[in-house]
Amino acid sequence: MSTLADGVRAGRVRAVAKAITVIDEGGPEAADLLTALWRGASAATDDAGDAADVAAGCAAAGAASAAAAAGGAARGDPLSESVRVIGITGAPGAGKSTLTDLLIERYRQQGLRVSVLAVDPSSPFTGGAVLGDRVRMNRHALDAGCFIRSLGARGALGGLARPARGAIRVLAAAGFDVILLETVGVGQSELDVMHVADTVALVLTPAGGDQVQATKSGIMEIADLYVINKADLPGSARLRHAIADMLHVRAPDVASGGDLAGGVLGATSEGVASGTSEGQWVPPVLEVSASRAEGVEAMAAAVAAHGDYLRETGQLAQRRSRQRLQELRERFRESLCLKADRALVEEPALMAIAEAVLERRVAVEVGVEQLVALWEPRKAGS
Repeated sequence: MSTLADGVRAGRVRAVAKAITVIDEGGPEAADLLTALWRGASAATDDAGDAADVAAGCAAAGAASAAAAAGGAARGDPLSESVRVIGITGAPGAGKSTLTDLLIERYRQQGLRVSVLAVDPSSPFTGGAVLGDRVRMNRHALDAGCFIRSLGARGALGGLARPARGAIRVLAAAGFDVILLETVGVGQSELDVMHVADTVALVLTPAGGDQVQATKSGIMEIADLYVINKADLPGSARLRHAIADMLHVRAPDVASGGDLAGGVLGATSEGVASGTSEGQWVPPVLEVSASRAEGVEAMAAAVAAHGDYLRETGQLAQRRSRQRLQELRERFRESLCLKADRALVEEPALMAIAEAVLERRVAVEVGVEQLVALWEPRKAGS
């Protein structure tokens, strides 16, 4: 995998595409590749003497301790603070792909290298996915400074594909300045993007519900900026005020809906979101029309302002540390689940308990207690 990792670090498109395929397929090869990228980034950090570019990578590579992951002591994660990871989420049909296409154009005009991970829903019957999100971004297909990759959700319920974190590290190692992460169409509780992205843009539409919907917990709580797309449709102003009122209820020092200027909460006289209030980030509420390419400049400015805020306050490092620890926990649980599933069909004592539950001789709750009682001593002694 070291040769493939070298190709990724050199920014070769074929190597990047193959590496993400390896990550998508999973298994030992994926872990080997991520370890090679992590070690390569560590060596580059040592050569540069850049003590600020530190990260933990052990959740992806499995090569360091949990303490190092929590404390950020390990070095070498290719996802440095100079790379922007922007999550774009929202309900199906909200216009996420069209907005992503316009953001690509904006960042390319700035001379930045841009990559996109677009997650598409998978069939619950065949496991296949149409992978159609990138169709709306086809005009960038021949741009050498842009890389677009679709991933199937494959049953993941949080709005992302399981390989997304590893794919982000591949893209960061390849030298992309901006990584746009577009989720599947989500509901109120698909929140995984908050555990991966630096900035989360929640795309809403005027037809997306009333004020009660705006005040519900879940997806509305994780946004760093709210983007009301299709703002040329009726109901946009009402939704904007509902979101602002929600923010005011949750943080009384935040302006209420009546204090909005130009569709941006905390807007300056130039109409660019300031995004902060007494040192705290205030999620801007933006009105855009992706079909008319209107409001994208303000959205890009708000994303940039949030990134600056995270870096200047030190919250970017803190957020990524929490994300690495979350990844470590998830992968640890997945590993234990795989071993437990295998044990249930391979080990006679555990199989006997499962058979007793199937034959209704033992309640499920009792069966679980018996399985845990057998499992824990064996794990402690291994």
